[in-house]
Amino acid sequence: MTRLLASHTFPKSFTLAVLLSLATLTAAGQAASVSPDSPLPGLLRERATLTGRYAEASAQRHSLFGNKPSKKDLQEVVDALQGIVDKDQQIVDVLNQTTQAAQTTSVRLAATTTSLENTGRDDRNLTAQRLSELQNEAENLRQREKQQLTKMRDLEAEVAEAKQGHFVRDALIAGLAVLSVGLLVARRKRR
Repeated sequence: MTRLLASHTFPKSFTLAVLLSLATLTAAGQAASVSPDSPLPGLLRERATLTGRYAEASAQRHSLFGNKPSKKDLQEVVDALQGIVDKDQQIVDVLNQTTQAAQTTSVRLAATTTSLENTGRDDRNLTAQRLSELQNEAENLRQREKQQLTKMRDLEAEVAEAKQGHFVRDALIAGLAVLSVGLLVARRKRR
């Protein structure tokens, strides 16, 4: 490949197109959000330096035959392009690592989300179950309260009946006592 590139002269329009696309790639790479510890910005700066070296190498014309690049000029162009290709590979490797890390984080976040959803569902079920138990307990307490009120009313009625029975008994005893005293008094008077 080096021989092929060395034996081929690049037209200025090709060189300009490559430089423009590299500049666009560099600007786009720097505009993207990158973590502070990412090597990507440094690699992009190094690539920009290599691109500048390529531009300088492709602009040189040291040939003995006029305005054509010499073999040494072409070798410098090839070396600069190889440096750019190597740097591009490093950039691609970093981007692949970043993508892998993002996928790992995404999987971890999905697992955490699933875990949180399950925990939330379990909490809702537990809360609903506990609420149901508390409602049943409250209903049982209301039923017991009603039963106690009924027993209390029954007891109050029995107490009222007993009081009334005591009153009647006491009235009979009092009446009999008065009658007995009256009979004693009448008997004494007869004697």
